[in-house]
Amino acid sequence: MKVRVEVTDDAGVKSSIEKEGDLQLEMLKQATIKDVLKFLEGQLAPISVQNAYDPDGEGLTIKERLASFLRYDHEAPQSWFTSSQVRRIYENKFEESVRLSTISTYLAGLHADGILERKGSRAKRQYRIPTTENLKIPVLFDLGTGSHEIETLSVNRDC
Repeated sequence: MKVRVEVTDDAGVKSSIEKEGDLQLEMLKQATIKDVLKFLEGQLAPISVQNAYDPDGEGLTIKERLASFLRYDHEAPQSWFTSSQVRRIYENKFEESVRLSTISTYLAGLHADGILERKGSRAKRQYRIPTTENLKIPVLFDLGTGSHEIETLSVNRDC
């Protein structure tokens, strides 16, 4: 079996790691996962907060502005928050009206992207930014027997 992970940076430079072997053996599978995690942690090094966040959010989509705001702005909620709370803060900060359904959709997307943590039922849903960014990357392992196994790799990097 072969596992390949490729990362392309903003300048278009590609970095990759490739592992090949019998990943049916638990020891080799764990070693491969550790190698991939180490590679990703090196490639996804923390970015400068100054360069990452434009408080005006000019030229960004609502989703991009919301993600940057939640991750880097000192006015963003520091603990669990609801869609309604974020909508209110967002509208005050950017002086722009946005529908609650839009905020809810984007928060769900940010959760799916691994940027936000989520808890609660649909009616009482809450989100938060973790203290360390937890990237969850699904990796499909071909077991060579016609069956596949999905492992979720988590990469932590300080925000």
